[in-house]
Amino acid sequence: MNIQTLLLPHKHVRFCNSLIGLAGFVLRLLNEPRTLDELWALIDRDNSDWYSRPPFEHVVLAVDILFAIGQIELVHDNRIRRI
Repeated sequence: MNIQTLLLPHKHVRFCNSLIGLAGFVLRLLNEPRTLDELWALIDRDNSDWYSRPPFEHVVLAVDILFAIGQIELVHDNRIRRI
């Protein structure tokens, strides 16, 4: 599956499996500065609010999207925070 197919939801990719949808979920989890490992631990838990458990690579891509559109920034100790 290529990145263009994964980026936006369409008739073959549900919103919960799209990177844009996952980026929104990641942004919601950033109510305080967190490391990427802390974000992954929150998403990977069995009782996560997200519909399906995404692979770690998709979480990294979702964080990249948020950096690219200026919604998050890197702060001290490699923590990510909302802008």
